[in-house]
Amino acid sequence: MMCESSIENINARPERSAALIAAMTHEFLTLSSGRKLAFQHFGDPAGVPAFYFHGWPSSLVQGALMDEQGKRQGLHVVAMDRPGVGRSDHQPGRRLLDWPPVVVELADHLGWDKFHVFGVSGGGPYALACAHAIPDRLLSASVICGAPPLRLFGSRELFFPYRLVLAMSHHVPWLLSPLFHIASTISHCPAHLPPLSWMIAMLSGRDREALQDREAHRIICQSFRDCLASGVPQVQADGDVYHEDWGIDFSQIRCPVHLWHGMKDRNIPCSYAEKLATLMPTAITHWTPDDGHYSLPLLRGDEIARAALGR
Repeated sequence: MMCESSIENINARPERSAALIAAMTHEFLTLSSGRKLAFQHFGDPAGVPAFYFHGWPSSLVQGALMDEQGKRQGLHVVAMDRPGVGRSDHQPGRRLLDWPPVVVELADHLGWDKFHVFGVSGGGPYALACAHAIPDRLLSASVICGAPPLRLFGSRELFFPYRLVLAMSHHVPWLLSPLFHIASTISHCPAHLPPLSWMIAMLSGRDREALQDREAHRIICQSFRDCLASGVPQVQADGDVYHEDWGIDFSQIRCPVHLWHGMKDRNIPCSYAEKLATLMPTAITHWTPDDGHYSLPLLRGDEIARAALGR
């Protein structure tokens, strides 16, 4: 399915993200395992239940990108820090399929019987895990510019920085800590000035447009810095999940899954999503011809939400 409908741009709005981030008061759920899970509410408190699964390296702060969108579309969005990320307790030996039971515990705590799940970039595999393991609880599953199953498809087509971090994690993991701390320092810089402007220049035109939005830029950078709160080894452990065996037989997923991907995504090329779609009989594909990795969730968020809601 090719979606080319009109884009509702989130640019040109007052600067609200600083106040939103400052006002965040993380809530915590003590899971049956005894570990604490950090979560945060966004969007319309009276809206349809939805979980937002953040990317990598990132944290629940990224859910703020859906705050205004949730209010417009009538979605009560809850984002969580994955175990070991940000303010959630570490879970040794965590696997991808350990996530759906955590989602169920939080949903039960919130009094949600059924809910939508949205997984962006590195959060995509977690939405797929829910479609696989708890389809009876889902109203919909949406994977937006999702990370691929690297064990199946390999990493050769990934954007160079991703491949570099993967190689470092295997061969020189001790270099990751200074690398991430340098990146954290750089994240305080304005997007229009070096060195961030040099990095953004490597992206597609639509991505460059999306990242000029000061609100989105602030949220993305703060989300990255928050993920480092628990230390680089935990961030690395969160990343290790992607190149392990996910334990999912995609051909057996019976829940419809919306796969959204920009055809100009240089971070995670659309070819990965196309391969994944061939494995899932229930995949509903949305390949957008001009979008990249950032413009898809930032500039088409309302469209993605409406598709999930069946509008």
